[in-house]
Amino acid sequence: MVAREAASSAVGVRRSVSGWVWWVCLLLWLGLGQAAAFELQARSDTAQLRGTVSLLPDGGGAVHSLKQVRSPAWVGRFESAPPALRGGPAQQPHWLRVSLEQTGHRGEWVLAFPTTAITSVVFHGPFNAQGQALAPPVETGLSAPFATRPLGSERLVMRLRLAEPGSYTVYVRLVSDTSQSFALQAWELTDYLASRQDKRLFDGICYGILLALLIYNLVLAGVFRDAAFGWYVLTCGFALLTLASFNGHAAHYLVPDAPAWAVRLNVLGPALWMACSAMFARYFLDLPRHTPRLAHWLWGVVALAMASVALAGWGDVESAQRLNEVSSVAAVLLILWATLRVYRQGYAPAMWYLAGQALLFVAVLAMVLESWGLFQSPFWHANGLQVGVSAELAVFALALSRRIRLLRQAQRDLELRSQALAQVADTDPLTGLLNRAALTREAAALLARPGTHALVMVDLDHFKEVNDRFGHQGGDEVLQAVAGRLRGQLRSGDLVARIGGDEFVLLLPNQPDLVQLQLLLERLQDVIRQPIRSQHQPMYVDSSMGLSLSQQPGTTLATLMQQADEAMYRVKRSGRGSYRLADMGSASQPPAPASVPAV
Repeated sequence: MVAREAASSAVGVRRSVSGWVWWVCLLLWLGLGQAAAFELQARSDTAQLRGTVSLLPDGGGAVHSLKQVRSPAWVGRFESAPPALRGGPAQQPHWLRVSLEQTGHRGEWVLAFPTTAITSVVFHGPFNAQGQALAPPVETGLSAPFATRPLGSERLVMRLRLAEPGSYTVYVRLVSDTSQSFALQAWELTDYLASRQDKRLFDGICYGILLALLIYNLVLAGVFRDAAFGWYVLTCGFALLTLASFNGHAAHYLVPDAPAWAVRLNVLGPALWMACSAMFARYFLDLPRHTPRLAHWLWGVVALAMASVALAGWGDVESAQRLNEVSSVAAVLLILWATLRVYRQGYAPAMWYLAGQALLFVAVLAMVLESWGLFQSPFWHANGLQVGVSAELAVFALALSRRIRLLRQAQRDLELRSQALAQVADTDPLTGLLNRAALTREAAALLARPGTHALVMVDLDHFKEVNDRFGHQGGDEVLQAVAGRLRGQLRSGDLVARIGGDEFVLLLPNQPDLVQLQLLLERLQDVIRQPIRSQHQPMYVDSSMGLSLSQQPGTTLATLMQQADEAMYRVKRSGRGSYRLADMGSASQPPAPASVPAV
């Protein structure tokens, strides 16, 4: 069961990450022939190792034992192996014969595959020139516990100890359905161990970059409460899990004794990564607003990815892998289409997203071409994927910083709109003064403070005559002019409101001096009496005012307005054009100046 799951998992470990690359590479593959046979060569201070690798073609599936491979019927069928050896049908083994020649004294060597995802590998030998086995077989692979790996290596290797010069042969039986290079590499032991340390350092740098991006954007997600940051964090996390699986670190450190789960992780990681990447694209590109239909279609990709997760968790890794391949191609084509449409609509960050996808595309394409033997780069074969992923996610982080600026601008615009709406809701549209609702709200806080606060009710005299003579336009001009004159005579902390018709309310905090209040009211009446210039001829109004005082905290606005209103109507009944203090005798009531004609 484990072997079957491992074989099906190995199908397209890299295809599950970037299945879209295969559409491009298919055209290249149709034009490629088999590359020339590859040779092995390694050197130490005391010895040199050379060798060639041969492949048992076609009939390899019919050979099940080392005895058959070494029999005269099959030994002559080996052919020179190409560097880019592709996997065949699931569970069909490949047999390699490695012919080695050591010159010099004792040698310590390592034969290594450049991958971690071969289902099963059995190294037989080495055999000396007399056909004697110098070491027991080494059986390892993705379907075996990690403890079976020679040298504790994530890569699949065989350690060779050759005590003297001579010719040696190693037979390798491997099973995998992955489109990857099975080209063996020969290393001197200390060189291999040093390269392994370099590889670990490079992996640590890439993991550190992804982890730093994850933590940084996790903080930003908490600050901005934006879904795009949250999905980016999950994308980074599952990309990290995928790379750890493909590099062999998940099998080494997470599930060393559970090879079935090591197999599952090679499918689960890419599926979850794909689902989160699709959701990140949905929110980062704001697809529901820019392209609602494509946003709905993207849910289909997420559903396929989650179905793959369910199948892999259940144990049907082969079906899960097929879903990964389908959904990866669908996701990339759909997101590419959506990104181009969003960019054409003027959403600039979409180009950043496209740049990140392009970096991953180039990295994976280079890996595929290298595995096909078009160029040789062991470093790129081992590290190309994580270079591409790290570059992609770093560009996405830059794209998110661009999104931060857009979010801040949108937030500022929203605040300005909110302030404008609040101002409209609190303002009398004709005069720009506070309306009754705003006055009520502001007065509640002001009147709760200690001190003497004054409230003045102002009602315009002869306003009806102005309306009758000059129409509503003339009346509006009078109200606007009076509002400006009232504001001009008051302090910045005083409140002025129009509560309806030609009635105004002034709320004056901290006014303990009654004489100063009387002087203020006289100035207000004087400025109101001044002629109001119209496009036709001057207009005149006067005012009647009532004054009430609040000397105890907690006095309500309604109480003060009622007291001031009663005082104001006493003024109107006694002849208008003056003011009165509530519940007190009449204040000075000077007659209207003779120069101000009655309107």
